[in-house]
Amino acid sequence: MMNIKHLFLMLTLVFTAITANAQELIKNGNFELNPRVERGTSATTGWDSRKPVVVTHVDPISADNPHYAVICCDTLYNEGAGGAIDMVDGTKYDLSIALRNIPAIKAENRTEGNKLIIIQLIDEQCKPIAETTIRVKGQGWQQFNRQFTASATCAKARLAIIGLGCAKIAIDNVSIKKH
Repeated sequence: MMNIKHLFLMLTLVFTAITANAQELIKNGNFELNPRVERGTSATTGWDSRKPVVVTHVDPISADNPHYAVICCDTLYNEGAGGAIDMVDGTKYDLSIALRNIPAIKAENRTEGNKLIIIQLIDEQCKPIAETTIRVKGQGWQQFNRQFTASATCAKARLAIIGLGCAKIAIDNVSIKKH
């Protein structure tokens, strides 16, 4: 008969295996790193773009998570939780992201509230390893869940969020985990 000590050890090992598989692969997916709490960080830590990364707090997803990024016709990159995302060919990855259309201030610049973005996991040469497309409709925050399957192995992959068209879109709660 198994004693309590062995049962506890087995449960601990199972829990450790589950949490190791569900490890977050994105750095600062909520745009909330605080320089006062974590030295050398900011809301844009882990994120990069050719243009300055815009982080704002007007109409946030929640009061507990007030910051989010805004992109237009640009690409937002994330270096990954450990400085890179380790991708393995054939492995599935779960993406979760919150998105919201931001209407233009001038009425003549407003679109129908329909924004298309492409989300990719890219290798060192910016070649897509995995990709999904999301069309955001309406004006409120929407949660999207997608699954990627890696088409190659890459130890230094990055996340790329590509905004198409000139409409602005808010991005928050970005998460990628192994399936």
